[in-house]
Amino acid sequence: METSNLQTFLTVTATGSFTKAAEQSFLSAPAVMKQINKLEQELGVALFTRTSTGVTLTPAGKGFKGYAEQIVNLVNQALVASHQYSGQRQVIRLGTSLMHPSAPFMATWNHLRTALPNYQLTVTQLSGEPTSSNREYAMLGQECDIMIGTFDQATTRRLVVAVPLDAHRFGIAVTSDHPLAHHSRLALNDLAGQRLLMVPHGISEKNDQLRDAIETAAPDVIIEETRGRYNLDVFNRAADQNLALLNLTPWQDLHPNLVTVPLDTPLTVNYGVLASRQAPQPVQDFMNRLRQLI
Repeated sequence: METSNLQTFLTVTATGSFTKAAEQSFLSAPAVMKQINKLEQELGVALFTRTSTGVTLTPAGKGFKGYAEQIVNLVNQALVASHQYSGQRQVIRLGTSLMHPSAPFMATWNHLRTALPNYQLTVTQLSGEPTSSNREYAMLGQECDIMIGTFDQATTRRLVVAVPLDAHRFGIAVTSDHPLAHHSRLALNDLAGQRLLMVPHGISEKNDQLRDAIETAAPDVIIEETRGRYNLDVFNRAADQNLALLNLTPWQDLHPNLVTVPLDTPLTVNYGVLASRQAPQPVQDFMNRLRQLI
């Protein structure tokens, strides 16, 4: 019986839905159902009653829930204890990539590392840049334990836990021969008539708010949407098609053919250290200690 299946069972129990559990666990709904089916086969009982509106625990499922919670908690405690008794430092994997640079955190870590002697931070290169709305968080717990990234109330409520570090400011990235490149700063109404590339509605609360403000200040702006969150292809598209691209501070030097002009807006995007809500106890403990120190 795999602990991951037990954790998925508890997530389905909490959400009452395979789909919602899949979103929180960064899995597909069929993968969640496969894990539950395997667990039910191992136990020889049905744990959930499936309906068109969701799932509910069967009597057997209700009886099993307490044991599942105990097993998951004991495994997490064992992981913590094994490092304490061995005297080894707990390794925390910090994921980094072009879109998730680790630099904003490293200066902070260098100041805090003496206060966290039981932890060893290793930097690992993330293998891909998923483009769908939440798949970037799927790397948490898989390729890495933590990453530096943006977050809002929706993501911290449903998907990740975050230790805030600071906030990124918005700018507009354009080619050097674009008419907007010659401005020292841009007002929202400077975007009138421009083709502006940005993420679709629903991915980022602050992007949605800024989009509404831009469309109010410049009603004839032409919004072109990406397929999901930013990756290098988005920057190449802006450069190749001579589009204005809504950009953030950490990516202002990402593409050699684009320059970023600051945008006059009070809106900013919070960023910080992110971990999965389903992270093992040692990672949760690290995040809690980090939150106390920052």
